[in-house]
Amino acid sequence: MFKRLGRIGLAALTLATAPLMANEDTPQARERWHQAIDQRYGVLSDASERLEASAIRFCQQPDTPHRKRLSQDWMDAYQAWQAVRFVDFGPIEQQSRAWQLQFWPDRKNLVGRKMQAWLAADQPPTAEQIAGDSVATQGFPALEYLLFDEHMETKTLSQPVACGLMKAIANHLADGTSALRSDWQRFAEHYRTTRSYTDATLHGALRALETLEDKRLGDPMGLTGGAANGYLAEAWRSGRSIRLIEGTLHGLEDTFLPGLKTLLASRGQAELADDFRELLDRTRHRAAEMSPGLAPALDDSVAFSDLQGLYVQVGQLRRQLEEIGGTLGLVRGFNSSDGD
Repeated sequence: MFKRLGRIGLAALTLATAPLMANEDTPQARERWHQAIDQRYGVLSDASERLEASAIRFCQQPDTPHRKRLSQDWMDAYQAWQAVRFVDFGPIEQQSRAWQLQFWPDRKNLVGRKMQAWLAADQPPTAEQIAGDSVATQGFPALEYLLFDEHMETKTLSQPVACGLMKAIANHLADGTSALRSDWQRFAEHYRTTRSYTDATLHGALRALETLEDKRLGDPMGLTGGAANGYLAEAWRSGRSIRLIEGTLHGLEDTFLPGLKTLLASRGQAELADDFRELLDRTRHRAAEMSPGLAPALDDSVAFSDLQGLYVQVGQLRRQLEEIGGTLGLVRGFNSSDGD
């Protein structure tokens, strides 16, 4: 039979049988992913609690050391979110939780306008009022406005309305991330025993790289059809865009990669995970060595060259993971980031 198939016939047979291999269940991969994601949600929850405590301390004693600690705790919590941001399924899908944590892109400066409206109020909002307001008021970008916008200085931030607003947002973040982790833990059995979550996890990582290449780097750099515009970058007010990208790459490396290697090893293809790890590690180190902001690099030829190098490597990561997905029989579906 095989002799009569010839080269084309054997290729067709390979394509026909590959999906059968891909449909083999590998619960061990989901077990590793669930555990790693749980740990990451724990880091996010703990960091958000520290951020809330830091906001309270600053409002009690609004001096420079407490302001620096507050800014660092905001950055730590924001990076903790980036590390698990690729998980776009499960409890994070409920109640627009991802948007609550990070309202972005924000082409109409809704975060700025919402913060200005609250700052003009006679009384600061409660955490309950923040929870009932727009997602633009609820997350890390809203706190970034209070901490880094040019209109906000230490004296302004220490005023009762501004401090109350900051504490309410930080409280909402701490409560929300704690609930998110608890819900993920309750989700454990369903995730571990449902085959489709293998594909969902792979899709999530791939979409994270697509968003990183096209939206988080390509759009502000002017590489997707529009003009370069630093205001399209994440965290442009604080100048921490690249630090957030570093956080995403770190999360893919320590949260997504172990399960991927388990999945590929079960099919005798662990070397594909090793190749992906090497490129991911190089890309993360490149981001870590760059200046923290993206917008300033747009006007600096040397820094922009570094930025282009990062963009190229992220694209290579994306294509490599696409190839791995193809090897595993992953079928690409609709991507909500493909259209407005």
